[in-house]
Amino acid sequence: MDKTRWYHSLRWKLALSYILVSLTPLIFFYSTVLTRIESHYINDRHVALLYSAVFESNILMSNNYFDYMGEPRGTMLDNAIIERGRSGAHRIIVFDDRFRVVKDTNMVQTGNTLIVPEVVIAMTDRNNVGINREEMAIYAAAAMVDSDGNHIGVVLLSESVEDVFLSLDAIQQTIILYTFFAIAIVCILVLFASQLLLEPLKGILSVVQRMSEGHLNQRIPVRGKSEYSQLGTAFNDMAKKLERVEKAREEFVSNVSHELKTPLSSIKVLSESILLQEEVPIETHKEFLQDITSEVDRMTIIVNDLLNLVKLDNREHGFISSPMMLNSLLDDILKRLSPLAEQKQIELIYEEQRQVELEADELKLSLAISNIVENGIKYTPDGGTVKVTVDSDHQNAFVTIQDTGVGIPEEEQGLIFNRFYRVDKTRDRDTGGTGLGLSISHSAVLLHNGSLRLNSAPEEGSTFIIRLPLRRSAT
Repeated sequence: MDKTRWYHSLRWKLALSYILVSLTPLIFFYSTVLTRIESHYINDRHVALLYSAVFESNILMSNNYFDYMGEPRGTMLDNAIIERGRSGAHRIIVFDDRFRVVKDTNMVQTGNTLIVPEVVIAMTDRNNVGINREEMAIYAAAAMVDSDGNHIGVVLLSESVEDVFLSLDAIQQTIILYTFFAIAIVCILVLFASQLLLEPLKGILSVVQRMSEGHLNQRIPVRGKSEYSQLGTAFNDMAKKLERVEKAREEFVSNVSHELKTPLSSIKVLSESILLQEEVPIETHKEFLQDITSEVDRMTIIVNDLLNLVKLDNREHGFISSPMMLNSLLDDILKRLSPLAEQKQIELIYEEQRQVELEADELKLSLAISNIVENGIKYTPDGGTVKVTVDSDHQNAFVTIQDTGVGIPEEEQGLIFNRFYRVDKTRDRDTGGTGLGLSISHSAVLLHNGSLRLNSAPEEGSTFIIRLPLRRSAT
């Protein structure tokens, strides 16, 4: 396996995405739970400690602590403070209004001047609490206020919360353990799920790769009604169309080869006949050269039709859309084909339901309609009729070409727009057809975003209906 392949694998991208999505709420839960537990424990301790600080401040103030400093009563109060500190596991520090420690139950800071944030706030503003995470201790400061509202001292209580942090560490370790356990389970489930989800995709990819190698008969097994099944069905439909396109391409190449081979063979036979015969009369030479010219003309018609098809297949090639009167175009086409109709004593009928203006490529549209009308004349027995009708609604124009010709069997009506297809190949040879005319007409109509329909029956004639949008929109 290529060393970078895992990075590009959809399975791993999907797995990593699921893992990240799963881990995000776990991490959020982890941090939120720890924060809430710590806040709960610390806040409870803060409330209790601040209550004790206020209680201690009130006792000292009610006993006029600062009025008896150095007196026996003061000593009694100091001893009482020490006892309450020991019984409550609190360290009690009493500050005077100059931030000098007048009493420390730990007997460490007595007589020193300390600037403690909690004490400063209590002295100037309000009672408050704080925490020192490094020392794992919390503080509560309560001011002593005399009857005149003057701050004469502060009682600061401190308490160790090491037990809280130890409990939090234990909880954190438990949460981390469960988190890693959850991550492991999520990873296993995600990898299994991604394997389950992407396994059908591997089968599809295998079929696609084989088709890209030219095996167009490959199909994807379809089971159930999942999105993969829908994808498989759509892909199989596309594969069938590709097979048909490939078959049509092969038939097209074969037909082109056959159509060109016939006149080339005739030219070769005729030219060899002239070269191999000695003292051939001039009339024979002229006859053979006329036959050669006819075959060349036939080849020229085939090549021109092929070039027209190529141009129509290339939708970006020279489509010139401009406003035009469809009635005038039909009138010109019928005038141009009237000599062909007169030769067979066929009546050309032109019926206008209304004047129709549309946006179209006049040259390509003329080619499409001319081919159909000319086919109608060619395959209508002498003395018949070919009728052309033009009509429109508020969105589309309609050109109907109806003849009284030989008609087309129902089973072959879906094939007549295929290239080189002939209903009766012998009759087409006689009329000089290449089997490309209707294919050219169909491509030209589609290029205008229109449609071409056929209604026909043997010996009852044919009716071609061309629908053309009045305004050609981009596709």
